[in-house]
Amino acid sequence: MPSWDDVYSKNFMTMWYPNEDIIRFCSRLIQKQLTHDKYDVKRPVERVLDLGCGNGRHAVYFARQGFAAAGIDVSEQAIEWAKDWAKREGLDIDFRTGKIESLPFENEIFDVVVSHGVLDHVHMETARKAAGEVRRVLRPQGLLYCDLRSTEDYEFGVGELAGQNTFVVSEGYERGLVQHFFSQAETEELFDGLFRILYSEITELRLGPDFQRKFSRWVFAAESL
Repeated sequence: MPSWDDVYSKNFMTMWYPNEDIIRFCSRLIQKQLTHDKYDVKRPVERVLDLGCGNGRHAVYFARQGFAAAGIDVSEQAIEWAKDWAKREGLDIDFRTGKIESLPFENEIFDVVVSHGVLDHVHMETARKAAGEVRRVLRPQGLLYCDLRSTEDYEFGVGELAGQNTFVVSEGYERGLVQHFFSQAETEELFDGLFRILYSEITELRLGPDFQRKFSRWVFAAESL
């Protein structure tokens, strides 16, 4: 069975700049950079967790802004690279290997958790457990950023069926890994009773000569209840 270590060991999935939707999330709800060293602060934030951090791009992004950042990922290879990156940048980031459904952190320790392309790469039951864990480690009224692959995406239905809206990727560098596509009802179920949605968006990108290949993702910002 392929693993995320297999993906990272082949130099796939390493990202070195923050996702634009997370930059917008930070500017809208946390702080917006005005000059090289001044910010318009929206709310006080100290500790940020990058959930499923990969090689650490979002933990590095927040650490550069002065936050106490942490990152967790199931891939030992990714965490090794993340630690090396932080060392080279002179940043003190708490990177750990672990599972998103069983976080090795104390209750209510973070002000913000960001999750990019993570909860849609597991089965729905695991995503539910992870959402509960995120709520546990977030302080009351803490912020969550989360994006999820939509059932409107052009790859929905591609691969071996592994559950409702869930498929095993059949080709490419994620071959053999799980991809879950979220309907609107499933997104509501995932956050119900745990978070209050602050804003939600559908982001779409069309590619190909006839623009028929539509990448579609849900984007959420939420506050812990």
